[in-house]
Amino acid sequence: MTKYQIFTVDAFASEPFTGNQAGIVPVPSWQPIPDETMHKLAAEMNISETAYLTPVDHLGEQEFQQASRFTLRWFMPTVEVRLCGHATLAAAHILAHELGNHNEEFRFDTLGGVLVVRKSAEGLEMTFPLDIPAPVSANDNFELLAKSVFGYYSDSMEMELSPGLRYLVIHDPHRSAQDIAALQPRVSEALEAGRRERVEIVIATGRGEQEDFVSRVFGPWCGITEDPATGSAHTVLAPFWSKRLQKSQFVAKQCSKRGGVLSLQLDKEHVRISGSAVVVVKGSVEL
Repeated sequence: MTKYQIFTVDAFASEPFTGNQAGIVPVPSWQPIPDETMHKLAAEMNISETAYLTPVDHLGEQEFQQASRFTLRWFMPTVEVRLCGHATLAAAHILAHELGNHNEEFRFDTLGGVLVVRKSAEGLEMTFPLDIPAPVSANDNFELLAKSVFGYYSDSMEMELSPGLRYLVIHDPHRSAQDIAALQPRVSEALEAGRRERVEIVIATGRGEQEDFVSRVFGPWCGITEDPATGSAHTVLAPFWSKRLQKSQFVAKQCSKRGGVLSLQLDKEHVRISGSAVVVVKGSVEL
């Protein structure tokens, strides 16, 4: 058995028990964890994501303190995923605040490409590639998905699907931020409809009151009924709302029960996502 450090971090949060939870496991370069064990530990943790990071550009006793480049892998309880914002933020927070890494910038090699995280006045700023959604024509599958979230389908709804992550955005212009917060979805009733359209996540969104826009994120296809605060969803939501609000800088709120607030800056190909994080649990695991 090998002992590894493990942390539970609340990301996109300024106080414990808010934002989105991530398990962070620093994996030394000389003590790799088999894929099967990564899956099992993620299932055991049973939170939104468990992430594993390993130094790349500095190896040895001080590698976590000196490295600026890491491999980073994210696992939901049932699947490995291509992109995860909150667990990336959490991993960078652990490097900067728990492992004594003083680099100003971290680069993470991931299934979704190289992601850059920089220290900023607001905490940490992540640069993610955009996944620009495109309108879909309503059919039985998409109508059922809309009904499973909103309780109804209407011709006034705007539905757009992102090509990379396969995130489906649903917006009814007649619904307020309070309406989005009050939704009582039953997305599990539309699992097969989602599979037929290769949907990974459904996002309900609306205009904000204090913020520019609000959202809620549902992913039963990934083993998560509702994700509390989702960085990757905003690679889709930022271009969606930029077209409607004619702006490139946003404050976004994910109005789940735990909640989360993200600052966004959009350019042609990327979105910069800023937020803070809080460590809630520190410990070790023997694998």
